[in-house]
Amino acid sequence: MKKRRFLALAAALLVGLSGTGCSSAAGESTASVQSVAMLMGVDLTGTNQYSGIVEAKATVKVQKDSSKTVDEVYVQAGDMVQAGDLLFTYDTDALELSVETAELEVEQLQNSITNYETQIASLEKDKKKASSSEQLSYTLQIQETELNKSEAEYNLKTKQAELERLKDGMGETGVYAEVSGLVQSVADDSTSEYAYAYSYDGGSSDAYITIMETGTYRIKGTVSEENIYSLYEGMEITAVSRTDSTQTWTGTIESIDTGVTADEDESDSYYDSSDSDSRSAKYTFYVALESSDGLLIGQHVYLKAGGDESGDEIVLPAGYLVLEGEDASVWAVDSSSRLERRSVTLGDYDAEADTYVITGGLTLEDYIAYPDSSLAVGMAVTEYDDGTFETVVSDDSAEGEDGEDEYEEGEYDEDYTGDDVDEDFAVAVEEG
Repeated sequence: MKKRRFLALAAALLVGLSGTGCSSAAGESTASVQSVAMLMGVDLTGTNQYSGIVEAKATVKVQKDSSKTVDEVYVQAGDMVQAGDLLFTYDTDALELSVETAELEVEQLQNSITNYETQIASLEKDKKKASSSEQLSYTLQIQETELNKSEAEYNLKTKQAELERLKDGMGETGVYAEVSGLVQSVADDSTSEYAYAYSYDGGSSDAYITIMETGTYRIKGTVSEENIYSLYEGMEITAVSRTDSTQTWTGTIESIDTGVTADEDESDSYYDSSDSDSRSAKYTFYVALESSDGLLIGQHVYLKAGGDESGDEIVLPAGYLVLEGEDASVWAVDSSSRLERRSVTLGDYDAEADTYVITGGLTLEDYIAYPDSSLAVGMAVTEYDDGTFETVVSDDSAEGEDGEDEYEEGEYDEDYTGDDVDEDFAVAVEEG
């Protein structure tokens, strides 16, 4: 009942403010608008808002076989690839030469082992014929030769394994993309180190080719040091489009990085609305999304704690709606702070309260005007907030003429019709 009384009073107040009751400094007529949140008695002032940017959830690093030489690269930074696309090929001539070299080394090691075996047999034969004073010398020679043989046998096993790998690689001269996405960086093959490979996003990579997978997005948020401890893993987060507040996405915080501060240029571009000191350190947190439909890599969004507020039922008096057959719309403020006719989706209708549930097209943060003939698309607006209406709330200690306490702050008479608006409020509006 309290919300219903608030809606009735707020509707009556905004009816009094509707149309061209105010003018701008340049003499332009303006429409009086009020937030949906205020109409419903919802307080949004305690909600922190953070900046966020959409990024790929997975980044695949393609490594180059250091034993092979790249023949040709078929992609460059900034290209979009599909899973299965050819990225680069190895030089088959170089592979054949590597195989021939490895085979020669294997043969040499086998010959060395045979020679060591012959030497050991000869030394043991001579040792039997030697005098007792020469026995120790032969023993040491045999031990040294056996040690050389063991080393050669170990090297032979290693080289044989390398030869098998090279032979297997002879039939795999191409390297293909495992995922679909954006080629973020491609290394300079003239060097053996890839730490300074050119990156599409201006960074660097330690891989030969880095692919940022598309289709599986997450949001990287920025939070100030003052507010980082208000966040926690598993916390429900709502992302709101910076250009269209009706577009929202929900998710949860999957991780918070307190070890590394966010890039200065990134944290300065967008804001943490609760941060009073721009010089405070910024940290990053990551939001896993339930759905990423409609999002683009690199898109900037606002982040706030809690679920999608469209899930908090929006209820408006029927008088705020322009009904034309089965279509419904409201006079709302657009992204340019001008009036627009915006289509909304209606839910249930409450005949007793004469209200509609709004299921789409409107959020709590939107500002709307009470419809009348003076409104026009593109009209400037004057926004009224909670402070404008403070005078209508009676002092808690005030008493009515009958000696009974007046209504507590935020509560209103159920029989109030809006016909007799408080004089103080009328003066405040006139001065506004």
